[in-house]
Amino acid sequence: MSHNTYAAPATTANPLPRFAGDWITAWLDYDPGTGLLQLGAGPSEWLLEALAPEKLASALDGRGPTEVQFNPELSILLLPGAFTAAGTSFFRLRD
Repeated sequence: MSHNTYAAPATTANPLPRFAGDWITAWLDYDPGTGLLQLGAGPSEWLLEALAPEKLASALDGRGPTEVQFNPELSILLLPGAFTAAGTSFFRLRD
């Protein structure tokens, strides 16, 4: 009886959406002095502003760089656990 060994093809992690509108895992670094958000996922980075900066600032108070979910096509950020501090976990962003 012979056994064939199957090796899965090598893949590289693709941090960009597979389909339009996909959410990606990204890191978020917030600068309270300028109100700018730096989002990064793999080789891609975005520098954006929140449409409701006071809500996002209250949700990020005391946090350093944070893992978030981000939809680059819709410019929406999902910050898990933010609802208790900000009343929402979703934040609209702009360039």
